[in-house]
Parts: sequence; structure tokens; C-alpha cells
Amino acid sequence: MVSLEILKKAELFEGLSDDDLAAIAKHARLETYEAGTKIFAEGEVAKDIYVVHEGRVAVMIGIGQGKQLIVDTVSKGGTLAWSALVEPHILTSSAKSVDKSTLVAIPGEDLDHICESNCRLCYTIMAKIAAVISRRLQNTRLQLVSLMYG
Repeated sequence: MVSLEILKKAELFEGLSDDDLAAIAKHARLETYEAGTKIFAEGEVAKDIYVVHEGRVAVMIGIGQGKQLIVDTVSKGGTLAWSALVEPHILTSSAKSVDKSTLVAIPGEDLDHICESNCRLCYTIMAKIAAVISRRLQNTRLQLVSLMYG
């Protein structure tokens, strides 16, 4: 179980009550990754949604011939692997720790069950996920334009 204080620092959970956070905390765990460690890979099934507690994580997409393009760097409070809550639950990017990083991992299936019983909590979380997706899409577009027109 992860402390409520850690969850309160996550952009994904801003505006949730202590009771909401306690329900989530029961399913959350901390994971630590050394610098340069792969956290997940594009195309894999998304099982967990992650929040960065400490460190930085690079978000990358494949651009062919085994090359990857960094489209975002997520730091404290940021969200990774939103696909764990959005069908078809397939990761749309890869992630690798830039620094030694500690992440809060929450099984998407568990968070989905919590959402089923609490519409307000679900709306808050999904609105935050929509913002993450929008920001990530914008960053990806900028990186691809830069790659094309250098």
C-alpha cells in the first residue's frame, strides 16, 4: 500500500478526496528502476498505470528500423501507461527510466473496478487521462515535424 501523501502529489489524482485516495492506495505499490531500465514496451498489454514519484522517465515511440523517438519526459507526479485504463489496453509507447526512478504502479483492472463504483472519481481520473493523452499527442506531433523538417 502506498501512502496518501504520495498519491496526493500525482496529477492524475488531483481533486480526489482522502477516501478516494485510500481506495486507490490499497492497490498501489512502489517500483524502483535504475537509470536506463526499460519499464514497458510499445505494443505490450498494459496491465498497470504508473505515476512517477521520483526521477524521470522517457516516453518513446518506434519510428522504424529499430529506432525510437523520445516524445516526452515524465517527472514527479506525471502519468505513464494510461492504456491500462483505455481499451484495447495496448501500450502506445515505450518507457525507460532516465534517472533512478520510483514509480507508483496501480493495476488498471483494480482502478477500473474502483471507477465502476464511483462515477465522480472515474470522471476526474478520465479527464486527467484525456489531458495526458492530448499533451502526449501534441508532443509527438512536434517531435515528428522536427524529425521531418529538422
